[in-house]
Amino acid sequence: MWQDVTRALSEALGRHEVPCVRGRGRAFVAPISGDCLGGAYAGGDGVRVIVLGGTWFVGRAIVAALRAAGHTPLVVHRGRAEPADLADVEHLHAERQSWPAHRETLAAFEPGAAIDVSAENGAGARAALDALPSGIRLIALSSVDVYRAYEGMLARQLTDAVPLTEASALRTVRHVEGPHWENLELEERYLAAGAMVLRLGAVYGEHDYQRRFEPVLRRIRGGRTVLPVGSGNFLFSRVYVGDVARAVLAAVTSDHRRHGCFNIVETQTAPMGLFYAQIIAAAGADLELVRVSDEVLPADLRASAAVGQHLLASGQKARDVLGWRDSDPQEALRRSVQWHRANPPKDWDADFSGDDVALRTL
Repeated sequence: MWQDVTRALSEALGRHEVPCVRGRGRAFVAPISGDCLGGAYAGGDGVRVIVLGGTWFVGRAIVAALRAAGHTPLVVHRGRAEPADLADVEHLHAERQSWPAHRETLAAFEPGAAIDVSAENGAGARAALDALPSGIRLIALSSVDVYRAYEGMLARQLTDAVPLTEASALRTVRHVEGPHWENLELEERYLAAGAMVLRLGAVYGEHDYQRRFEPVLRRIRGGRTVLPVGSGNFLFSRVYVGDVARAVLAAVTSDHRRHGCFNIVETQTAPMGLFYAQIIAAAGADLELVRVSDEVLPADLRASAAVGQHLLASGQKARDVLGWRDSDPQEALRRSVQWHRANPPKDWDADFSGDDVALRTL
């Protein structure tokens, strides 16, 4: 439900580009030597890490965290997005399906680990695994949408007790979000290869192009004083993007070398109505939440409607095994809201007629 924007964007970026390897201000013809990839960016005692898809929201946070921790990333991506403030690291530009042809280049980097940020499905995972050198630590990002509870939520059926753990039942129906997206497939490929799989909650934070806070922030921006909400009881585990990056760091350096799955989610999750109120407070705004019938909610506020099956997960395994900890939730929310308010979407929706219709039903 919150992945539609991501998926549309991924499809829109499906153009072909000629592969190349580059760093900030430099371009090389692939393949290149490990020395060329290392150079001034060698991280001392750090790990050389291949990041598969590292220029968007979660990937850029991971790359920045790796650099800050003294590791040396090589970012492999299609070359569609390279914002000016990306961390200064080497890049390999190539379409995912062509990655196996660059196996020698990736081996020359002499990586100790690889993290796949955007495999999307089994074919994407296979292309990555066919390209990566053997014997390195593998980490792949997935989502809590693999659990049967997600299927139950979509079908409006109660299926599972919460919090969900890594042992909770998985979905039996596949491609619930369309033919191109299936985290169950990528998990199967990566787990068979001995990878750690990090199952993320709904990720929020700086550079979130899904704009998870926008239903609230656009109303603040538009000078609204009342926000119509439903029952607001929905529990969907979230996680701050910086904490995802810290989970990857923990997976890269942990002494735990067995493969397996780890939920990466916040310690406590506010129900959706309370989450809206927290966003308003973090923004320092005066916006009153007013309960309306779920049936009349504007489309972008339907996450505040009542649900039967919650998607509340436990991240205790990651805390116990990897030593991962999430950050202070108030500070994470404050930083996130501050960034989004300073960087509003250029084409934000200023039409609040749906709110007015809902409020007139009171």
